[in-house]
Amino acid sequence: MERNRKIPRSAQRPTAKPAALELPADRAFVVQLDARAQPPRRVVGRVEHVTSGQVARIASLQELLLFMGKVLRDQVRGEP
Repeated sequence: MERNRKIPRSAQRPTAKPAALELPADRAFVVQLDARAQPPRRVVGRVEHVTSGQVARIASLQELLLFMGKVLRDQVRGEP
C-alpha cells in the first residue's frame, strides 16, 4: 500500500544553484605526493605553479600552503 506523503511548504525550498567557480590558469598548481605521504598528517612531495614553472619540494602541509601563498602574492605584485 502506497502512501502519499505531504511535504510541508517550509521543506519545499528550491535548491540553490551553486556559484560558478572561476578557475584561472595563473592560479593552478600541480601537487605530486611521495608514495609514503599520508595527507593531511604527512604531506611529502613537490608542488609546481603551472604558469610560472616555479617548483618547491615540500615536507608538510604548511610548506605547501606557504609556497602557494608566496607564489600568488608575488604574482599580484608582478614579481617572478
